[in-house]
Amino acid sequence: MSEFFRPRLRLRDWTQFVDTVKILVPTAISSTMLQLASYTDLWFASAWPGAAATMACAALLISAPVGLLSNVIIVPRMPLLAQQAADQQWPSLKRTCDGMLQTCVSVGLPLTLTLIAFASLAVETVFQRSAFTAESTSLVAPVAMVYALGIPWFLCRDVVVRAFYAMGRGRVPAATSVVALTLNALLNAALSRRMPVPAIGLVLSTVLVSCMSVLVLYAALCRDFRYFQYFQTTASADEGAWEGGSGWRPFLVRTLLASGATALYCKALLQVVLPSGHSLILRLTPPFFPASLRWLLDAGLVGAAFASSWLVYFLAFSCTKPKAQTTAP
Repeated sequence: MSEFFRPRLRLRDWTQFVDTVKILVPTAISSTMLQLASYTDLWFASAWPGAAATMACAALLISAPVGLLSNVIIVPRMPLLAQQAADQQWPSLKRTCDGMLQTCVSVGLPLTLTLIAFASLAVETVFQRSAFTAESTSLVAPVAMVYALGIPWFLCRDVVVRAFYAMGRGRVPAATSVVALTLNALLNAALSRRMPVPAIGLVLSTVLVSCMSVLVLYAALCRDFRYFQYFQTTASADEGAWEGGSGWRPFLVRTLLASGATALYCKALLQVVLPSGHSLILRLTPPFFPASLRWLLDAGLVGAAFASSWLVYFLAFSCTKPKAQTTAP
């Protein structure tokens, strides 16, 4: 046991140790600022009865899919980001980051649309029982809708921050987190008093700060890419790929078209399909049917609505893909 825990830090390892500390310390500061932002929200929420509980329930509904999607998108790509940064392949690294960001938007936006459309049904299915009444659902659902607006920004922020870590520039996310914490506190104080529901103002401030953080971090990331590319003398072979861009404009157009189609489909589900399905379940289940099984049927109906909305989004997104132009030989 003593052999296993024996310190092995040698002077020739000092450079690697310093490089590791340069990444770990800003990472710890950035994570601490995120936790302090949550405590700041709770401090303001404690001024109104039920605001903290409402925000907690809405956050639980959003944090689970966001955490899962973040790990699925970022973790498999982290070795590639680190390798490209170590090899100073800046155009390839930018394309990888842009691809991850576009994936976050493509996955997060349909989740935002479906959660906004089916917020009341989702809260009712997950939470409404015993002391959690229909009145509680009416309080939590609007807060969950506002939280859902930030899903693409939450995912994109994780991607941009990991890109800075891969480049060894953890100070930029750390400094941005400190500024974001201050701005979050100011917006909490302003919006919580102006909104009819204080919890909505607190959550809206978090979403706005996340949006501004992503835009600032991405602008700083693009600036660093241009800086490194300009001073890199061995990147001439990949220069054309840098000038070609990452196709943000056609991607955003396709995203808007797919979002419109998904919104219309969700509206049709809410007005026609889901009420008919719920009444059909009540009609087919006898009075002695267990309430837990009836809840499972209702939950399955809501889950099918979520899945079909995602399918409509991705089908619309695929159908709007521009055809590749073929050049004559």
